[in-house]
Amino acid sequence: MDPSTFLRDLVTQLEPNATVVGIEAAPDADRYRVQLAGTTGVVADCELARTDVEAAEQSSEARRRLASVLKRCADDVVAPVPDGRA
Repeated sequence: MDPSTFLRDLVTQLEPNATVVGIEAAPDADRYRVQLAGTTGVVADCELARTDVEAAEQSSEARRRLASVLKRCADDVVAPVPDGRA
């Protein structure tokens, strides 16, 4: 699977209100820079090792680790929605 598609799908599953606005391969080609935007008007950058992304496409444990990193990044760009319980 294409890493861009994999990362976009994973972010959408983790946080539906976050959007991947850019994925760039670092000049040294061993890292990806993923840019996320959401409901706060903030754009957050996440640096991911290429080997971690490739492993996450094959292994559920590696996918959980990568998901954890992306979720923390997505939490920075999505405002919490109150549930009405006060």
